[in-house]
Amino acid sequence: ENEAKVLSESFADLTLKEWAADTILFNSTDESDNMQEGISSLDAGEAQISDIFGSFFSTSRDTLDEMVELAGYDDNGLAGSLLRGSPAENDKSPFLLSDQKFHKSSLLILQDDGRLTIGVMINHATTNSYSVALPNGRTVEIPIRYGGSSGYPDVIDQPTIFLHAKPNLKEISLGEPVGGSGYNPSKIWICSEEEAVTAITEGFASHRDFMIIEGFSIWNEKDIIEAILEGKFELVDSSFTEEIWGSLLEQASLSLDTLDRNCRLASDAWGVAGKIENPFPRCVYDSSITISELADDALRYWIEAFLLGGVVSAGGKYSSFE
Repeated sequence: ENEAKVLSESFADLTLKEWAADTILFNSTDESDNMQEGISSLDAGEAQISDIFGSFFSTSRDTLDEMVELAGYDDNGLAGSLLRGSPAENDKSPFLLSDQKFHKSSLLILQDDGRLTIGVMINHATTNSYSVALPNGRTVEIPIRYGGSSGYPDVIDQPTIFLHAKPNLKEISLGEPVGGSGYNPSKIWICSEEEAVTAITEGFASHRDFMIIEGFSIWNEKDIIEAILEGKFELVDSSFTEEIWGSLLEQASLSLDTLDRNCRLASDAWGVAGKIENPFPRCVYDSSITISELADDALRYWIEAFLLGGVVSAGGKYSSFE
């Protein structure tokens, strides 16, 4: 108990320091600097958006042009695209002090029609599993993933989402690409439970080829574009989809035994789109803990507290700062 108290108080102290630096120091700078840092106008033209997106190192020029065009003119917008939270170029995580669940997340956009953007995180396995009953009487268990706080059980009921990215299932048209089969279709497909049962029963797939998501996140109008421009999320080139999907598919239902491996696999999936090694990372004031490390730990504690049921990572990491 004392060890946990030491860790939580030390972690809180470091987080408070970073909050003070962010709120007091940075907000006292020249107003023009703040305006330059917050390029978020929803009226930005295609050329301006294209220039900003061009700085994202992990996404090819051609793909960016296509996504900018989709965001501006297509009814489905960014639907079917993968985003990742806390872009590698951003040395200071935008999710350290709030919404820690999005830090280094893999986010699949399901709908983006200009009025609402709906997305699901695919990197957070929960302690629960979904029982799929097969016609032969056998039951298989698939980990349930936390997609977001909206529609999560006990909040608002929402249909369970089945996803797959298996090539041979696409060949037999099992489901449809997320966002539709139009221009630049997604490599991740959505299907019904009945279709998944058919594929497993007829030997086209294993239950391990599917992801099940409960819960989602919602943004109004073009807020997701604004979040990208602010450096909270980064568009991921579709060429990375299979590797990201493969890493996350290895996650098991969350438990004390699988916690470390699940977190590592989620981090590996996030890193598929590229990492930047900063030789001089910024540290929390008067400490040797980097901002990036603190954000990683904040995410870990969120997973433990919200998905696992309690913080279990009490140790000596922060005790030297007492």
